[in-house]
Amino acid sequence: MNNTDITNETKIKTSTKVLNIIDHIVMVLTSLIFIGLALGASVLPIAKSKKYYYHQHEINDVVNILREYSFTGINDSSSYGTHIHPKYDVTMEDVKEATDHIIDYLYHADVESMQFQIHTDSGDYDFFTEQAITHMKDVKVLFIGGIRLCYVCIVLLILATIYLVIRRKHVKTFYFKTYLKVVLACMIVTAIVIIFCCINFDAAFVVFHFLIFPDKSKMTMAISFSYCDTLTNMLTDKFFAHIATVIICIFLSIIAISVISLVIMRHFDKKKIVKEPMPHEA
Repeated sequence: MNNTDITNETKIKTSTKVLNIIDHIVMVLTSLIFIGLALGASVLPIAKSKKYYYHQHEINDVVNILREYSFTGINDSSSYGTHIHPKYDVTMEDVKEATDHIIDYLYHADVESMQFQIHTDSGDYDFFTEQAITHMKDVKVLFIGGIRLCYVCIVLLILATIYLVIRRKHVKTFYFKTYLKVVLACMIVTAIVIIFCCINFDAAFVVFHFLIFPDKSKMTMAISFSYCDTLTNMLTDKFFAHIATVIICIFLSIIAISVISLVIMRHFDKKKIVKEPMPHEA
């Protein structure tokens, strides 16, 4: 073997190692992107379902909560301003209208405000407080940003999948184990979150807002609503506990389906390898 052959062999080995590293990196990133999209698919549809909100409002008796704590004829003063809560027998139709405004506002970039007015004998009054309006502006940034991020992730997932299909012969020996490792890491984090929520949901709720609102003023505003605020009396602790449970169940179901799909794919890959004749048998 001459020096040229040795040099070429070294280049081939180096190139193979580099491609192998790239294959592993792409597989890990693909797994993370898919899991991220699974989380988005678990959150965004249920958070947009008006029927789900309506049903939860009925279960949580939101109408009576609003009548007892919000629309009592008091003025609520805070650092965010004074809000007039008129004496008013709020109806389920009012609650549904408020829900429609919240969802339309969060999911449509061109909707400028979720505020609307209720019509009482003493005049027209804003349904939501200024604190609620300001807080939901921050929440909208997360929703719109999350939706756009999902679109970017879909494009990246398609490109990564194309790459893995092209490199299938090289990645089929480790794609399953790599995905399982990433899934296992995510399941450990999910299990910790579930345990934390079960032990102390209020504390978990605060930590969650701290993570999504690192700005101290925004985080403080998010967890310091008055007992008579219409937003928090509609979207109660029970509501958030239930929707969190639904989201986790949907997320785990998607991950379980993906793992089962890969098991089936791996099974057929193994059968194909067994059926392929050895070079000396061809």
